[in-house]
Amino acid sequence: MSSATLDSPAVPLAKSVFPDAPAWDHAAVPAWFGASQRAAWDAFARLPLPSRRDEAWRFADLKHLALEGYVVDASAAAAPRASLALLDHAAARFVFVNGHFQESASHLPGGVQVLRLAEALAIHGDRLQAVLQPPETGLGSAKFAALHHAQLADAVVIAIAAGQELEHPIEIVHLLEGPRAASFPRTIVLAEAKAKVAVLEHHLSQGPGGLSIGAAQLVAAEGSTIHYALLNRLGAGSKAMHFSTVAAGRDAQVRHSLFNLGSGWARTECRSLLEGPGSRSEMYSVSLAADGQEVDQRTLQDHLSPHSYSDLLYKNVLFDTSRTIFAGLIKVDEGAHGTDAYQKCRNLLLSDDCEANSMPGLEINADQVKCSHGSTTGRIAEDELFYFESRGIPRLEATRLIAVGFAQEVVAKIGHPAMEALIGQAVEERFAQQGA
Repeated sequence: MSSATLDSPAVPLAKSVFPDAPAWDHAAVPAWFGASQRAAWDAFARLPLPSRRDEAWRFADLKHLALEGYVVDASAAAAPRASLALLDHAAARFVFVNGHFQESASHLPGGVQVLRLAEALAIHGDRLQAVLQPPETGLGSAKFAALHHAQLADAVVIAIAAGQELEHPIEIVHLLEGPRAASFPRTIVLAEAKAKVAVLEHHLSQGPGGLSIGAAQLVAAEGSTIHYALLNRLGAGSKAMHFSTVAAGRDAQVRHSLFNLGSGWARTECRSLLEGPGSRSEMYSVSLAADGQEVDQRTLQDHLSPHSYSDLLYKNVLFDTSRTIFAGLIKVDEGAHGTDAYQKCRNLLLSDDCEANSMPGLEINADQVKCSHGSTTGRIAEDELFYFESRGIPRLEATRLIAVGFAQEVVAKIGHPAMEALIGQAVEERFAQQGA
């Protein structure tokens, strides 16, 4: 792994996340995009905050939705420089600090079209019109998805041509610096027929706390492959929301992986649409929750076409007074015969005071399908610990080894060796921080 040093950004005056009217500059963008941002702001203002009666927010602690006081375009007056562990080789690297592009820390692509928002609108405006809207997961956060779109100032758009295969991943870094800084990152991946690409996205922060409301939109055309992984290492005082939408065409494969290793509160929503026959969706996650953190994850595997496949494995490791929530649904639409779908959530409890909530579900409207779902919650078995202790390994070290192995099973599914090595190291470091 390599490291990069980030320059502190030069940014305009801060403005509140909740202004009376956002100060958009739509002079250089298509009219439809400006209209979509204004409509998103109206939707955000109109939609109510979630309440305890909302099934999509069941078990969630709604006090985390107090977002007043955060500012966009903000940075600390004397922000320190940060060295980050990054991939040794990347097809392209884009670094943003408080939402502002840092060209000196970035590695611009050669031979592949990776664009920032303004460039992408100029080149792919017509193609983006159907995509560049508030991310719709249908999983409860429409109000905050609208806020994300209304505040969107930049994005990374990855357009992979038909038949193109990238040897190295594309790497994106989003860093929050300074108190109460807010950022609204978005990644859009458009893979044409038989293309193949891997994307690694880092979210991290410096300072007492920040707010990240981000989105990823992964669109895989016929026979293409997308491997996407997000590594959340935001500081413990930060809040994070992330909305992912996946669309897989005929015989396309999309692997979506989330690693929640930071932020005091995290809410992720991922909707996977299997739109073409033979399409395949894999959804994986590891969350290591400690220090009173709450990690709230909602998913939808929506099979629209026959003979499609989906697999979901979410694992949570809980320390001290942390909480996790998982709510997942496999939905098989009418006519999606021959669907093969799996969903599993596994929770490992490492304290007497933590809390894991799991709500897997099925909605099947077709015949000749094979679907299963389930959840397990428990502690490390005594016989496992005894096995290690009988071989001279102390109980605390045995606990650490078992828990790390529990998490690393998911890391091994990422599908790219360099990404697996970097994220695996981050998981090890997170365990070390907890004395495990």
